[in-house]
Amino acid sequence: MNLMRLTLELAAHITFEETLHTSAKTLKYTITRPPEQTLMSPKNRLNVRMDALIANKKMRTPLRLVVALAMIAGLSGCALPWQKQWPKHETPTVDVPATPTTLAPLSVDREWWKAFGDATLNDLVADALVNNLDLAKAAATVAEARANAGAANAMLSPRADALANTSASRRQLSVASQDLNHSTASTTAGVGISWEIDLWGRIRQLNEASLARLAASEHTRNATVLSISSAVVETYFQLVALDTNLRITQDAERNLIQVSDLEKRRWKADIGTELAYSQSLAELAAVETRIPDIEAAIARTQLALAILVGRTPRQIAEPLARSAAFAALADMPSEFDSALLLRRPDVASAEQMLAAANADINATRAERFPRLNLALLTGLIASSSSAISGVPLYGDLSAGISAPIYDAGLVQSKVDAATARKDNAVAHYRYTVALAFRDVHTAMINRVAGDREVGAALNGLATRKQALALTERSYVAGRSSKYEVLSETIDVLNAQTALTDARLIQFTARVEFFKAIGGGL
Repeated sequence: MNLMRLTLELAAHITFEETLHTSAKTLKYTITRPPEQTLMSPKNRLNVRMDALIANKKMRTPLRLVVALAMIAGLSGCALPWQKQWPKHETPTVDVPATPTTLAPLSVDREWWKAFGDATLNDLVADALVNNLDLAKAAATVAEARANAGAANAMLSPRADALANTSASRRQLSVASQDLNHSTASTTAGVGISWEIDLWGRIRQLNEASLARLAASEHTRNATVLSISSAVVETYFQLVALDTNLRITQDAERNLIQVSDLEKRRWKADIGTELAYSQSLAELAAVETRIPDIEAAIARTQLALAILVGRTPRQIAEPLARSAAFAALADMPSEFDSALLLRRPDVASAEQMLAAANADINATRAERFPRLNLALLTGLIASSSSAISGVPLYGDLSAGISAPIYDAGLVQSKVDAATARKDNAVAHYRYTVALAFRDVHTAMINRVAGDREVGAALNGLATRKQALALTERSYVAGRSSKYEVLSETIDVLNAQTALTDARLIQFTARVEFFKAIGGGL
């Protein structure tokens, strides 16, 4: 096969060099003829014209070859009739539940967090989508994939390089006992063009693989946007819940401080007892120990939120704005569309990576077929040789074919490796789909649990408030001790914080559901 390539290149070289040689001879004859030959006879003038016509005809021969090869090469970026039809990508079938017939068509809203109706939250998410560093890394990954796709597409086109060369040679000859020294210097400058004709679609398959990876990176970026926005919303609600619990605890602390002061005055006035005063101090201390933990949790959560929204190191310790209470609870359906989950960004990314793996297999298998390469070298040459006058144009056109004969199983090993990567991509796709349905079911379970827990917490809080009111009246009537009143006060505090925690679970379940389906409804 190497011999066939050498033969094709040699034939093209001979044709072109012969044409240049003939042209140079004609040019030399026209320029260097003696003045006395200026007036030619009709016969000599006819011979000169015939030489010129023959030279021009020979020069057109390689030019026609160049045009013909260029037309063939121009088709390399198209699907040629003889190109092999490689297996196309097919999405694996996954056993998913049927969509309920009563379910209305659902759509994905990229700004799903606005369903909670919190303007402060909307501003924080907007800041995160602009400044978050994970999104900056995802955008850089997309830019890299786009550049790789451009590089793969460029392989379908020829490459042109500027070339220049300077050389000098000296030869020593002995003729009739005389030494003849001959020195020659030459300089060439021109353009070299090389082109691989995509006969079997190998380059097209590489291009399809790079485009699929570009699409996968864009879907991954969208998944990162969804993950970052979900983290911002969830962290924001955690911060609101901690603020609420801190206010509740601080209110209880102020109430217990007043109670303990009152009990101290009652004890000093011999109206109350030291036991009641000590019990009030104990309950106050128990409440006061909660406050540092809540404040530390608020500080840690605020730092986490500052990182998510892209605050700089100088701004990271500055307080973040947030609402004083939970926003409106977004609606969440009790059923979902299975087809919607298959369009989730991470699922779509996994599918595109599977498509890229399929194209990689096709491109690797195409390495078993011959390759056709075209090369054109053209430019100007200046030489001190008497055989070349002026600065003529030179050209060198070659076409080579190469095909593997024996590679010790290299191509087959590469095919096996690409097939293994595709099997991995198939498993990853199925696993990602399974995770998507798990996330949806988990969110719906948490939604039901959160709603029930909020209902129970509301009933428990109402009961505890009623019990506190009855105990206070009983204490005034002298039928209950102050310790019982303090105990009911702590129970009300616990019920209030439990309600806040239940509301956080309720809101978090909504966030998890929106994230699971790839956005809002």
